[in-house]
Amino acid sequence: MLLVVGLALNLLFVLFFPQIAADRDMSGDTAFVFQMSLFASWCISVFGAALLKVGKHKAGFILVAIGSLLFVPLGLVAMIGARKLKEKDQGSSLEARREALANADKDAA
Repeated sequence: MLLVVGLALNLLFVLFFPQIAADRDMSGDTAFVFQMSLFASWCISVFGAALLKVGKHKAGFILVAIGSLLFVPLGLVAMIGARKLKEKDQGSSLEARREALANADKDAA
């Protein structure tokens, strides 16, 4: 859930960036290039979130973290959400490995 909120906040920043650039008298070309960079970064984050959803937790977390770098401090929300999903999966796989090891010990005895 935190990941989705972070991605939504990042998208809002991308959408409202032209207004921010206009308030700061940024030239049109510079604002456009920076907005497209922000959008590409957001797309990388979304792709990473999709990877997290399908079970590729390490690669998904890395892509979300890379994609969220331009959005600091807003991007931290998405990074924290991705980290929580990654840690949740690691905990469940650790428990599964422990159970498999315990079952293997029982079978060997």
